[in-house]
Amino acid sequence: MKSLILHNKSSAKVVRGERELTFSDLTEEPRGTIPGEWILLLDQNSKRNYLAYINSFSENYFKIKIICEDFEKQFNANSNEETVAILLIENFLKEAFLKRKVFKGYETGSRLVYGSADFLPGLIVDMHEKIILIQINTAGMDRFRNLIHGIIQDSYKSHKVLFLDNAEYRKSEMLPTYESEKLNEDLTILENNIRYKIDKSVVQKIGYYYDHRENRNKLRALLKRSSLSLQSGLDLFCYVGSWGLHLLDSGVPKVDFVDQANMEKVVEENVKLNGYNNKGSFFRSDVFKFLDQAIIQNKKYDVIISDPPAFTKSEKNKIQALQGYEKLHTKAMKLLNDKSLFVAASCTHPVGIEELDRTVQEAAFKNNLNVQLLDLGTQGFDHPSSGFKDNGFYIKYLVYYVTRGKK
Repeated sequence: MKSLILHNKSSAKVVRGERELTFSDLTEEPRGTIPGEWILLLDQNSKRNYLAYINSFSENYFKIKIICEDFEKQFNANSNEETVAILLIENFLKEAFLKRKVFKGYETGSRLVYGSADFLPGLIVDMHEKIILIQINTAGMDRFRNLIHGIIQDSYKSHKVLFLDNAEYRKSEMLPTYESEKLNEDLTILENNIRYKIDKSVVQKIGYYYDHRENRNKLRALLKRSSLSLQSGLDLFCYVGSWGLHLLDSGVPKVDFVDQANMEKVVEENVKLNGYNNKGSFFRSDVFKFLDQAIIQNKKYDVIISDPPAFTKSEKNKIQALQGYEKLHTKAMKLLNDKSLFVAASCTHPVGIEELDRTVQEAAFKNNLNVQLLDLGTQGFDHPSSGFKDNGFYIKYLVYYVTRGKK
């Protein structure tokens, strides 16, 4: 097993928890490694050893992924690289499966494996009622593709296990593109006792997002406790209608769903599936254009949820992302009735929760609204992270009580 030495200047950031490195973090550039080769990373400054894998051919800036610390220093130059990899993959997969059983409600659907948070960088595994979908984005995992599939299938024998790879991510890692495995049935999901059915063609492209599960559940509980007269709701960037269905389930009698994708059939079927016939309306539109038109029409809502796709994945574009959130929130809050609720959600990793709050405060000021923060949240237990600075932390959720007039 090859050993590489961590540069002294990079020791501190690794000790702090950073798990993606460049060749400049090493004392010398590696030579002769194969894509996805597992290596031993030696930190002579802190006297710690780490297991990592490396891909010199990757187009990504970070070519080294740290897997875990070798606390017992049980691995060395004499260790067989492939044997070590197989042993750890088996152990980490089983640990990830057990972790999802700690909290109730994750038995029928969850993110079984969440990359580096489960010590398997580049591996994403989502479990649904009958199907498990695997996504592999790094060479260090792709080398053991069949092993991973076999372990998951043995552990969940009643499920069909398929690969749903992301072609863009694989291309950046210079990984081979395999013919996509086809789903023969629609995806069925049970989340917070709400049932979803997603057309197999939609699943093939996107899948389903469990990351806001706890926040949707909290919002439903909050609305059920509320004495406010909440007669209408708006679910912006609705996708399959998850947020809006939780509004209906909380007792809101009418919800509008908006998405620019052709999700009308999926949303309408999910509304009917949960017994809310004629209580939901879908609008296929760019959300900003929908808001502009709704402002002209003087539409009003008692609950508005804004949960857009990520505005950026890069720190250098964070200012533009924040401007986008402020613009979005300013338009959306024009549609709020007095004594209403506004939910601002974000999956943009570089945007912090305080920064997201500031965009809402600015939007409220521009609309002459008063806001009171009622609740905040982050991703569900199946998307573990060590804290706000963790690369795996990305979900933010804020709920505000909104009233009109000057303070």
